Amino acid sequence: MPDKNQPSPSEILAKKYFDQAETLFGSGGNTPDYAKAAELYRKSANLGYTPAVYSLGVCYLRGMGVKRDEKRAYELITEAAEQGNLDAEFTLGHFYFEGSVVECDYEKAARIFKKAADLNHPGGLNDLGFCYQRGLGVERDYEKAFECFIRAADLDFAAAMNNAGDCYNFGRGVKADYEKAYMYYLRAAESGYPIAQNNVGMCYLNGRGVKLDAKKAVEWFDLACKHGNPVAIANLGFCYETGRGVEKNPEYAVKLYKIAADAHNAPGMYNLAKALRDGVGIERDEKRAFELFKQAADLEFAVAYRDLADCYERGIGTEPDAELAAKYAKMAESTPL
Repeated sequence: MPDKNQPSPSEILAKKYFDQAETLFGSGGNTPDYAKAAELYRKSANLGYTPAVYSLGVCYLRGMGVKRDEKRAYELITEAAEQGNLDAEFTLGHFYFEGSVVECDYEKAARIFKKAADLNHPGGLNDLGFCYQRGLGVERDYEKAFECFIRAADLDFAAAMNNAGDCYNFGRGVKADYEKAYMYYLRAAESGYPIAQNNVGMCYLNGRGVKLDAKKAVEWFDLACKHGNPVAIANLGFCYETGRGVEKNPEYAVKLYKIAADAHNAPGMYNLAKALRDGVGIERDEKRAFELFKQAADLEFAVAYRDLADCYERGIGTEPDAELAAKYAKMAESTPL
């Protein structure tokens, strides 16, 4: 008589397919082969292996090894969630948070994130913290947000380490402490999280929580740039423009600003606008400068409000407009940097 506690032949085969797929997906340190991995996930899923159902859904969600299909991804991830897969349950929350495939529903997303958080899922904790921080689907509560980020950071979740660093840096939900902010940023940065690598660079550039060291700042910005982080690209451009930690090179700074601006990055737009307005590292173009100041301001980049007000007041790249000049000047005065 078969032992009910022992896996069946189909369960053993399903697990084998799944493990092979994980290796091909890059989990085993090999060069990824997403197409073969997706096919193996499919074989495993067809045998009823829940983790494979979820992983195949992720393949469709990201277009890895299969054609991107959010609807099919939602179906598979929902199926895995109904079978009790916590990662699937957490991911399902993102469909409601982002309004993809299903109608955006922050309250439902927050409930899903809370369910995952209650089971100590690091991603659920981090995203529930984000909901509390922004007041999305729940009442805004900076202290609860901080608690969520810290719990997830203790589980070595890089995004949460960075978010905890932000809380200490800006005093959100906890007393500001620049040294602790640097510590959390550094932990996330050392795990390869590009946003945190940029933040560590900013700590070194401004001597905030750590001794000022412009050369180290450049090293961290450069590392984040290699991961394509547009904020770091803009910050590295600033270093080249001002000669902080590197030899001054305004022309190269402009190239970096253009890359960041093309990625819809507000600091990149703003710094490129200044270069175009003043003719630093690039031929003066006041009309284009005005357009970029306006784009940065539309992204609520507060530093741009004053420059945009100046453009309207003095007719730089646009027709003078006293009313708009006053509007943006007021916004500059009332918006904290």
